[in-house]
Amino acid sequence: MAGFLARVRQDPRADTAFRLAAMWAGDQKTVHDVRALGHAINIANTLGRYTPDVPPQAVAACLLHAIPRWPMPTEAAHQLVEDQCGPEARWLLEALRAEHTALEERSEHAVEGHLRLLRTMPWLAHATLTFKITTLQYAPSHPGRAGTTEAAGPACGTRDHELPYLRQVHTLTTGLVPRIMSDDFGRLLEQCRPVTATAASR
Repeated sequence: MAGFLARVRQDPRADTAFRLAAMWAGDQKTVHDVRALGHAINIANTLGRYTPDVPPQAVAACLLHAIPRWPMPTEAAHQLVEDQCGPEARWLLEALRAEHTALEERSEHAVEGHLRLLRTMPWLAHATLTFKITTLQYAPSHPGRAGTTEAAGPACGTRDHELPYLRQVHTLTTGLVPRIMSDDFGRLLEQCRPVTATAASR
């Protein structure tokens, strides 16, 4: 845990979020078979690598969003986060969870709302790209189909209909996040092959 996360945990809001994430994670794993707490740590350190000045409330939201299942109702979890990590952490966490729900339910209205929010809510664009970059990096590489000219590339770990959404996210966040972050996300998207019927990951 050396590095960014260790430093940001000096703030009690980030430290509380880490302790909650560790408690809530248990033996959970992500759809990429990564332990949930390890995923949360990867997310936090990736966010800090791209944006070292990110506030602890944003780190707190990302740590908790990385845990797939919470041991309490959503509203209770959000209130606990607000009480212990601050309202900014709750607002960002709610926005991240809402994106996941919108994609799961294929709600065009909700997806459009999230895309608009990317340009206005502080740190949402940075947090969103951090999750996308990290999960795309988990995806295993697969060779192109035998007998075709299809280039080798990683399986996205996302359903076919979500790839256009990811491209929209890339377009909308260009100029809002550090250029290296946008470039890295764009490069991963260019290499990405969607996998039909694969569950989306946070």
